[in-house]
Amino acid sequence: MGFEELLRHVGHNGKFQILSMLTLTFLNLLSSPHDFMENFTAAIPAHHCYVHLLDNPKSAANITINLTADALLRVSIPVGPNQKPEQCRRFRQTQWQLLDSNVSAMNNTELETEPCLDGWTYDQSVFTSTIVTEWDLVCDSQSFRYFAQTISMTGYLMGTTVNGIFSDRFGRKPLLVTGCLAYGILGTCCAFAPIFSVYCILRFLMSACISAIQNNTILLLLEGTSSTWHPAVVTVFGLSWSVGQALFAGLAYVFRDWHMLQLALILPYFIISLFICWIPESVRWLITTGKTERALRELQKIAYINGKKDAAESLTTEVLRSKLRKNLNVTSKHFRVKEIIINPTVRKVVLSASILTFSSLFSSYGLLLDIQTLGKDMFLTQFLLGLIDLPSKLLTFFIIRHINRRPSVAFSLLLLGSSILITIFVFEEMHILRLIIILLGKASFSTFTSLFLVFGSELSPTILRSTLQSICIFASRLAATLSALTLVTRRYFIHLPMILYGTFPIVSSICVYFLPETFNLPLPDTIKDMEKR
Repeated sequence: MGFEELLRHVGHNGKFQILSMLTLTFLNLLSSPHDFMENFTAAIPAHHCYVHLLDNPKSAANITINLTADALLRVSIPVGPNQKPEQCRRFRQTQWQLLDSNVSAMNNTELETEPCLDGWTYDQSVFTSTIVTEWDLVCDSQSFRYFAQTISMTGYLMGTTVNGIFSDRFGRKPLLVTGCLAYGILGTCCAFAPIFSVYCILRFLMSACISAIQNNTILLLLEGTSSTWHPAVVTVFGLSWSVGQALFAGLAYVFRDWHMLQLALILPYFIISLFICWIPESVRWLITTGKTERALRELQKIAYINGKKDAAESLTTEVLRSKLRKNLNVTSKHFRVKEIIINPTVRKVVLSASILTFSSLFSSYGLLLDIQTLGKDMFLTQFLLGLIDLPSKLLTFFIIRHINRRPSVAFSLLLLGSSILITIFVFEEMHILRLIIILLGKASFSTFTSLFLVFGSELSPTILRSTLQSICIFASRLAATLSALTLVTRRYFIHLPMILYGTFPIVSSICVYFLPETFNLPLPDTIKDMEKR
């Protein structure tokens, strides 16, 4: 409570808070497309086996008549069950008899076929280039596309493992600045990756950096503002993520080449890293780790920016220590992991929160990582998935201010799971209805993420907040990784992924009631504050 009073003393709703929010929310907007970038950079266009006849129709059998491309395709590529050319097989010999309309409908399954020995021809009407077309990740190699997503998500697991510990040890700001610069450099290299394996390694490292960016961005925002402003902060932060998703659809529409799209998303990080340098370190973290002198300088900087020179000049180390004595007596740099393991209260919170985040991310990412199956127009679908968050975030602002945390989180999980399960019973031809139901599930997930940002911060003490948050992010990224792999099970039973995605959040909603209610309570600074709840 002492820190809240101190923050009001130097200004808790002044120019500093506004500038910090604008900078950090813009950074959040930039980072939002990372997870779903490969929906477009790794999109699978229509394709069929490369056939020499299509390049030189007069070279075969001395045929000199003009044949359309469709006719040449009909005699070169067998027709699949969907009455479209097969994507992975071609006739071993040209079947000229299929030009005769009387035999064009014959059963060509008896004709001898072979794999695409000379590569593939890709439709470039939507995308001029993707990693799929560049490295032929189709047919027998199509699973490599999902493996690329899995490897990228695994980078989060590595990143969250170390980022939380480093952030609690060295501070929020150093990791944030380093993460932005490293992400920009790695992303630029990724756009020019010569082979697929190098691309996967760079995506892995980029994900490790983006985890540091996202984790420390929200920590700086929440720890630098009064708890009375947390509903507004989380709402604006969530809206920036949603706006980033919607704008990403427009960016992908403009840049149809994956190299250009990659660079368009990466280059702004070099600029934003310069603006982050002026943001002070988290004063709350400095105080709880015993860095009183630096905390004093940062508070004075905040007071000057907010136009409170008298407050800045009246602050001294003695005043700071007297106001925050209890915080300075709990500093320890080496007990965090031990407390998580042996303290039953901390252990219960970590386990329950991890299950909640795992189930929500597992379900939602299963849908968002493969939007080609959600609608006919990928760009419109991506735009709507971002746009639907806007009303849900505004509704979340009301929920955060007026409704208890536990029932709100539980209801959002139940709605997410139910929406996914309902789509199993809706025919694929009913594109609009399926998309509406999926948008409802996406809105419930959006509500959950905003609610849990506040709920998770209110559950964890300052000295463990980054570590506990990183554990939850680790659980969510593990869920995203497994979610990408779950899509592969569609080949065994088409509805199995949707059944799993829908069941997990419904079952996990029970864990909400193992957590304490935190509505209208200040952020805890110590484990004792946490245990009192």
